[in-house]
Amino acid sequence: MAAYTKTLVVLANSCKHNARCLAGKELTLHGLGDWVRPVSALPTGELLPLERRLVGGGEPALLDVVEVPLQGPSPAGFQTENHRVAPAGGWVKRGWLDPQWLHAAVDDCPTLWVNGYSSSAGCNDRLPEPLLAELQTSLALIGPIEVELRVLGEKVRARFVYQAVTYDLCVTDPRIKATYAARAEGCYGLGAAFVCLSLAPAWHGYAYKLAAAIMTPNAG
Repeated sequence: MAAYTKTLVVLANSCKHNARCLAGKELTLHGLGDWVRPVSALPTGELLPLERRLVGGGEPALLDVVEVPLQGPSPAGFQTENHRVAPAGGWVKRGWLDPQWLHAAVDDCPTLWVNGYSSSAGCNDRLPEPLLAELQTSLALIGPIEVELRVLGEKVRARFVYQAVTYDLCVTDPRIKATYAARAEGCYGLGAAFVCLSLAPAWHGYAYKLAAAIMTPNAG
């Protein structure tokens, strides 16, 4: 049974362990508020289809406004935004945010967590685990910025410059992956876009910065 509900604008709907990770900003009477990441009871918190099901059928999409039944806060280290979902789904779609208003959800980030650490395929795309204790957030929305997509085999990466720093991050947005992963390897200019970033739990000593959603002002 849900202890409370929060109404969110969905700003991330990404692939995670054959399930999904969703996150958004709470919609209040005063506008957009804090980030909320609904998580399950699974060890890494991904949401199974039943747990993210909408009343009437279907699943939430990017920019949907949804009312989410929650059981309580469930912070996990630097992922302070986590809230445990009610197990039976029952999410209610209340509306949709026009992409033209995405600028209202953008965060004022001087930097994207800590820079200076890169994987072999990326640039400023990970943090050593000892640095994570200093962090208090794991989600951010930036943009509009010019984004270039790189197709490397079955993987898609997003390359962009933010606050004069270059980033090259793994894309976990299923729409982008489905569109570009089947294309020939190479670089594809996407143009101006908003990017929702998520800092994943540590894996093999590093926490990776992910491009969890990429949205264009005209198409979402």
